[in-house]
Amino acid sequence: MAEGKDPADDEPLYEPIGAGKNQYDDEDDAGDSPSPGGAQVWLLAGSALATALQTVRSGRFWWESAAILGACWCAGTLLVIALVTGGDLPPDSHAWVYMLTAAMLVLMSCVLAVRWGYVRRGGGQDPVEGAVDGPLLDWARCSATGLVFASVAFVFLLLLAFWSESSPAIAGVTYVLMMLEVLVFGGIGAGAARWFEGQQGRVLAWGVAALLLVGNVLAVIALLPSVRAYEPVLVAINIQRDEFGTVVSYRCSPEFRGISEVYHTERIFWMATSNPMVILALIAGEAEPKENALDWLPGELQNAAEGTQVPCVEGQEQEKTGVEMPLALIGVGTQSGAAGILLAGGHRAARRRLNPAA
Repeated sequence: MAEGKDPADDEPLYEPIGAGKNQYDDEDDAGDSPSPGGAQVWLLAGSALATALQTVRSGRFWWESAAILGACWCAGTLLVIALVTGGDLPPDSHAWVYMLTAAMLVLMSCVLAVRWGYVRRGGGQDPVEGAVDGPLLDWARCSATGLVFASVAFVFLLLLAFWSESSPAIAGVTYVLMMLEVLVFGGIGAGAARWFEGQQGRVLAWGVAALLLVGNVLAVIALLPSVRAYEPVLVAINIQRDEFGTVVSYRCSPEFRGISEVYHTERIFWMATSNPMVILALIAGEAEPKENALDWLPGELQNAAEGTQVPCVEGQEQEKTGVEMPLALIGVGTQSGAAGILLAGGHRAARRRLNPAA
């Protein structure tokens, strides 16, 4: 051994791999480090919880909520009075005010969600990529605010149900639908705000919202003349109706009834299923049918979707099989698809701005 040489110099050297750790350190810490997916979920949940607490403590939120609830109730009352056209109010007028108020609140939740989702409440990392300032945090915060507002509206509707001696099931359906619409329209606002900055994003957000709130119904009305036809009709026999008077099945006899004007609404009605008011009518009409003034509406909407308002057109018979796709599910799927496209587009646009070379 040479004089002055350290014996440790003859030992083999191992270079640590990773951020200053050796293999054993990584193995020891593997069970303690959270997965990226778990961290992302906790980030979303923590941000949503903080926003909910901030909303509850905000005096402005309570004043605005009280004003919105009062305006919706007044609008429902005025609509009932206008429909009566100067006559005496019917015995179920309070129930109609209750249901129209619920419909107004669903509509307001959609409009508010777009506004809440579009407002960027400060920068933050997008949980999907961990390094992109994307729309998911804004979406989570919007959903938290919408949850608080929907809960306040639910309590208010329960009071109206007690006052009008109506079923509280409508309040429960409205609460669930309000939360769903907050998720959808909040995603539309948050995604559009990150997809296009400035006025373009605002136009995109409100344009898509207008299509889902008004444009789909107006499109069906505008297209009605294009689906009108004159078809041969046979005499319907063995007509069966449900407890609400809706035709559920019938047979066609060989006897010719004549030529009748028919609207083939089955070709265009699918566009209207994405409207929140249509979804509310479909679900609320089946929530408590025996005590609900809207019990006839789901059946009529289903007939419009199937184009069976006139029976035995060209000898086509009808028999319910119970396997038809629920119209409300089609509408919710259409809404969710629109929100998902905007959220994905907003995320990709935010990622490109942060990493132009990616």
